[in-house]
Order: sequence, then structure tokens, then C-alpha cells
Amino acid sequence: MKVPRVSSALKAVDLKQEPAPLIIGERLNTQGSRKAKEMVLKDDLDGLVNLAREQVEDGAHCLDVCVATTERSDELEFMKKLVKRLSLEVEAPLVIDSTDPKVVEAAVMQIPGRPIINSINLEGDGSRFSALAPIMARYGLPAIAMCIGPKGMAKTAEEKVETAQLLYDTGSKKYGLAPWQFIFDVLTFTLATGEAEYADSAKNTLEGIRLVKQRFPGAFTTLGLSNVSFGLPAGARKIVNSVFLYHAIKAGLDTVIINARDVIPYPEIDVEQKRLAEDLIFNKHQNALSDLIAYFEGERAKVASGTGGKRVEVDPSWDADRKCHFRIVNRLKDGIEADVVQAIAGRIPGAKVVDGKIAAEAKREAAHEAAVQTLNEVLLPAMKEVGDKFGAGELILPFVLKSAECMKAAVAELEKYLIKQEGVSKGKLVLCTVYGDVHDIGKNLVKTIFTNNGYTVYDLGKQVPMQKILEKIEEVRPDAVGLSALLVSTSKQMQYFVEHARQNGMEVPVLCGGAAINSNYINRIAKDGGIYSPGVFYCKTAFDGLRAMNALVSKEERAQFVGDWRQRLEKWTEREAAAEAAADLPHSGIKPVEPPVAPHLNRQVRLEPADLDLREIWKHISKKSLFVLQWGIRGKGASESGDPEKLFAEWTGRVLDDRLFEPRAVYGYFRCHNLTQGKGGPGRLAVDYANDSSRQAVFEFPRSAKEKHLCLADYFGQDDVAAFQAVTVGTKVTEVIDRWNKQDRYSDAYYLHGLAVETAEAMAEWVNARIRKELGIGDRRGLRYSWGYPSCPDVMQHHLVWQILDPAKSGMGLTESGQIVPDQSTAAIVVHHPQAEYFVL
Repeated sequence: MKVPRVSSALKAVDLKQEPAPLIIGERLNTQGSRKAKEMVLKDDLDGLVNLAREQVEDGAHCLDVCVATTERSDELEFMKKLVKRLSLEVEAPLVIDSTDPKVVEAAVMQIPGRPIINSINLEGDGSRFSALAPIMARYGLPAIAMCIGPKGMAKTAEEKVETAQLLYDTGSKKYGLAPWQFIFDVLTFTLATGEAEYADSAKNTLEGIRLVKQRFPGAFTTLGLSNVSFGLPAGARKIVNSVFLYHAIKAGLDTVIINARDVIPYPEIDVEQKRLAEDLIFNKHQNALSDLIAYFEGERAKVASGTGGKRVEVDPSWDADRKCHFRIVNRLKDGIEADVVQAIAGRIPGAKVVDGKIAAEAKREAAHEAAVQTLNEVLLPAMKEVGDKFGAGELILPFVLKSAECMKAAVAELEKYLIKQEGVSKGKLVLCTVYGDVHDIGKNLVKTIFTNNGYTVYDLGKQVPMQKILEKIEEVRPDAVGLSALLVSTSKQMQYFVEHARQNGMEVPVLCGGAAINSNYINRIAKDGGIYSPGVFYCKTAFDGLRAMNALVSKEERAQFVGDWRQRLEKWTEREAAAEAAADLPHSGIKPVEPPVAPHLNRQVRLEPADLDLREIWKHISKKSLFVLQWGIRGKGASESGDPEKLFAEWTGRVLDDRLFEPRAVYGYFRCHNLTQGKGGPGRLAVDYANDSSRQAVFEFPRSAKEKHLCLADYFGQDDVAAFQAVTVGTKVTEVIDRWNKQDRYSDAYYLHGLAVETAEAMAEWVNARIRKELGIGDRRGLRYSWGYPSCPDVMQHHLVWQILDPAKSGMGLTESGQIVPDQSTAAIVVHHPQAEYFVL
């Protein structure tokens, strides 16, 4: 029997491997590999070729190649250059991965062999299939056929084989494709969410493989394997992936897309780890996910609630309503489900509770009505009290989040007694962090508060482009839109949205919040160009937003609420400072000084986790910022939080024990030249980052309108030295925070986020101290200026810092708008001048 093959210029490979599977290396893909994306953005073809070679050395038979990025528009030309190099220098056949059929065909024409196309499907109108199938037919190529049909992704085993049949019929009948040209990807979904909808997804995938192989013996199967473990701890991912791969091969899997280096042979996996992974994969019990996470992360039974004061207890003599209310206000989650059931039963004449459930004698309609009453009369008032206490300074934010966890557990139990009615809620909110902004802790709090108060929230996530917001508005017709922004540069997206809404006659109110904005800014964008009549409301806190939303959805309050807002806006006038134009501002008069002698020039010093002792770094942490600004321990509510030092000790201990931070840093010293020395107006500083001036980054710094007219460039001479630094706590902590939020562990996520932010600042100070020491300038010199602050507000200049230091090699990326990813990272220029000071514009 002839075995179908794919080939490069140097080697042919059987699609049917003995033993299975054929391994497709996944690391040469900008959509999934940060390293590959960095290389593409830097035109680093040599690096990409080396990355390809490494995968082949690790056991990959073929290589998936994707070069698409939002940052560059020349995907077709870059793909042609790369596959040409790969074809000449790497023996493995290629898998061409692009959403653009023109890119696919151009790449195919460059390859002296038979590649694989990734991928075809029948999503939507099937245009992708109709564009790529002729290429498959013309050149005799196989393609990964994803089980996505007109109705979307196939989830059950039956849907998977039915979609595969539709793909096969369409390809064979319309385009004459042979069975071997179909490599069916039956799809797998992450098991890390804990959502019931996906609990059996891995089992469905395995059964789908078996059914597809049974239906199409001449075709092949594949999986993007690592999807199954996305969101799990790093150690757990390798185990789950390897165990799942073992069972997928038993089910008939032919090929797999994975990093071959990460596969652990099944017999070599620890027995306990294997059991935990298989419990999760086969959904053997409801605690499978939490057991696996606990094993790999060393979860403690005791969560850090911060309740160091007197212990509050529920009085057994109270009625169920009072118990529920008390538990939510006082953050006593254990036992609330039973109290909710009792509260519902107490509203149904003659109802009994048996084994924690309302006995079947109670009519469904009566239980529904009682559940609604319990929600409106007990649970929502309890959360309102929490909000009022927070507004009055009696509760700190971590406690609000603990109450929200408690409320969510109560609502989950209550929903069991509701008769499902499509679309029934207090109102609908489309919510997101605006485009270019990677911060979402505030937005997540808004979602939590609104959801727990009976609203349907469509959370679009972070970095959301306006078109996506508009599409969601068109789809769901919300009662309001919520926009969040942390930075001044990204808050402009709010203005763009309101301008679009005004020009297109939209009738949706807009709620705006975030650290970057204030009432003046929101009033300005609401009024410029004519008042936006549906309303643009500044919401300083999540509870301000809730109060605004409650008024907007109320038939009785809405007209009065919007009318009062409009009256205030009509009277509002913005006070504009009559500052001189920047070009006319005089020089500060500061003279440059003799630069210190740097230990080296134009060299990047990289510090890895092994070089950075967190215990030493935490000596530089600002506990005032951590306790007050990040953890919100202030005001009346601070007395309930207990000793913040104990909280600090507990959380730093958790970080060390569970290795939640992966600190990295890079710094260096570089020759620089003041291009505007002695002149007024904005200052320009050129920085050489090669051994000559062949590579130069030019920074422009604004001049202050205040009395001294300071400008950062004034501190440097025509031939000087500047130090640059960048630090990060790593990406793992972001993944953990996201996972904890999905698991309703809001307060844990809040504490960890705060500690991560301040640890990044402490790292920056630690590196700053090292720079001072190496320059020999003492502790009083060497101020550190970070972009986004008043003296250098333009975060887009981070792109220049990235040219100089290349922090991407230390795990730090940038968004298009210049924000650092992960967001618990900082970058700065260090100024050695003895007269340097912090200033505002």
C-alpha cells in the first residue's frame, strides 16, 4: 500500500508514522510563540531558522510556520522569504499557517516539495474552504481540516464526525480531493476553566478521533494538543499534555501539533501525577481540576482573607434571611448555599428541605417566585450594604471581593430554583478595557459587582478595538457600554467611541472609569461637538457605575437621572491653564556635568531568576504603597484587616513557595548626546546603542511650564552617559491572576496583583541601586524616570527603549500603544546629574 507523504527539498516524511504520531513543531508560529513573534518583528531570519533547527533536533517531523502579526502588514513577502530560507537549510517539511489564501499559495510556490496547509474549515459562508481547496487540488497538497462548520466549532463527538463528513463531502465532490488530503483536527478545548460545558471536552475529543478514524480510514487526524491544558500551572501542563497525547494515540491520532521537547513518555510519568491528569481528562469527579491545581501549586487550605480581627460567627438562632445577609456582608462563604435553600423554602408554604434541597412537593413556579424574592429582598440588599460600606471607607477592596465570592456562591445555588427565561436580567452591559490597554483588574471588579447585582455583562476583555465593541452592541442591544482605561494615551479611545456614537446617532449610554480619567475629561468628551444625549457618565468606582446603571434601567429614575446630568453638563466649563506654548518655554539654565565612568558601554546586562533574590528585592518595596494604594488598607476598613505586616509575610511566603514570580531584568549604559543643549522648548536626546553612532534612538522630552522650566534633556551634555533599565515579575503571575478570577478567587487575585505591581517597583529600585553603585555616584544621585509619568509622559517611547535594551529577550513585550506586557513590569532612564529632580509639566 502506498503511504501518503509530505516533503521538503531535502526529505520526504510519511504522514503515517510507526509508531505514531507525526509531530508538527509549533514554535515557529507568531500566534502562539512570543519568541517567534519577536524574531519576525526584528526581521531575524537567522534566529527563525535556528528555532526551526532546534525543533527538528527535538524530534519534530514537520514545522508549522505562521508569521502574521498586527504590527506589520507584509505577511506575504515575509512568509516567502522565510519559507525559502527554511526550504534551503532545514530538512523538515513545512506546514503553511495563514488566514490569507494569497499568503498560502505564495508560500507553496516557494517550496520545492509538498507542504501541508493549515487550515481549512467551513465556518460562516465557507469562503476559506472555497479559497484553499483549489490550491490543494492544483498542487496535490494535504490540509489540516478543522471540525468547524456553519454552526461553529464541533464540541460533542457526534458533532465532530458530522462536521468531518461535511468537510469531506464538500472537498471530494466539488474539488475532487482524495481522502489522504484531509488531516482532520477534531478540536480540543482547555480543561482549566472549570466550566461544566467543557468538563467532558477531552473525552469528546478522544471519542471524536475514534469515530473520525472509523468513518474515514484513508484520512488522517491531528490535534493542537496544548490547548487541552491552557491556563494550568506550567508543571501541570506538561503532564496533562503528555497523558492526553497517550490516550489520543490509542484512539487513533495520526499527527500532533506540539513542542516535542515538552512531551514526557507515558511510562515515565509519576503515578500520582498520572492519576490526577486522567481524573481531569476523563472528568472522573467534580474536584478533579482543583485536586490537580492543588497538587502542582501547593494550594493552602487557608486562603489569605486578611481577617485578622475578631472572628464573626453566624448565630444558629437567626432565620435564614438574616444568616444569608450576614454571611455576604461579613464574607462567610462556607454554609451560604444551605442558608439560601432555607431562605427560599421559607417563602413556600409547607415546603421542606431534604438533603440540602427543597423537596419535590414544592411546585416549580412557587420555588421560582421564592428564589426571585430571596434574590431581591436578601442577597442584593446585602451586596448594596457592602457597596455602601466600601463607599464610606468602612470596608477595603479585598473584603468587597470576598463578599463578591460569597454572593456568587449564593446566586449559583439560587439559580437552581429559577425557571430559565431567555434574556431575563436587570439589564445588559457591554464591558471592556479599551484598545491598547492591557490592564483589567478594575474592569474585572466592575464585572463582578454588576453580575452579582443581577445584570448580564458581556465582557469583551482587554485591548478591545472599537469595531468589536460596535459589533457587540449591534448583537445584544445593551442598556449601557462600560469603558475602562488606565493610561492617558489609551483613554483617547473613549473619546473616539463617543464621537462615533454621536455622529451615528447611537442611543447607548456610556459609563467610563479608570485611573487615567476624571470628571473633567469625561465632561469634555460628552460636550464637545454637542452634548451626547444618552449620557457619558464618569464612574470613579465600580459602585458608582452600579448606581448609574440602576438609574439608567429604571423607568422611574432614568429621565430624572439623565436630565440632572445634562443640566450639570450644560453649566460646566473647563478651566484651561493659560500656559505658554511649549516652543516658547525658556531653558532651565541647568548645565551638564562631567559624566561618571561606566563599567561598560553599549552592552545589555541580563539578570535571570537565579540572579534575583526576591527576599533582597522586597527590602526595597514601598510598604505604604503596597498596603494603602494596592491593597486598599486605609480608612475605617483598615482596622478589620489585621496586621498588614502579617499579610505581607503570608503573601511573600506564598510567592516563594509556589514560585509565582519569575523576575527578570535588563540594564545598560549608553553614550548619549543632547541635541538641543541650551535651547528652550522640547528637548531631544540621542542615544547610541552600538559601538558607534550607526544605531541611534532619539527621545523627545517635553518642557515644564512651571517656574523652573525643567526638561529631562537638560541634564545631559553633548557627549554624556545615560543608563536604561527594564524589569518584570514575569508572565506566570498574570496567568495565575486570570485563573483565580475565573475560579471566583477575587480577593486572592487582588492581593497577588498588588504585590506583583509593587514587587516590579522594588525590582526597579534594586536595579537602580546597582546602577548607582556601578557608576560610583552615591545614593543621592541617579534618579529613575519611567515613561507615563509627568516628566516623560509618552509611553510610545518605550519602543525606543526596546531598541536599546531589547527587553523582549527578558520576557517583556510591547503593545502598539507602547504599554509593557506583562503589566507588572517597568522601564526607566536613569539620570546621573546631581541637580536632577522630579517635576510636573
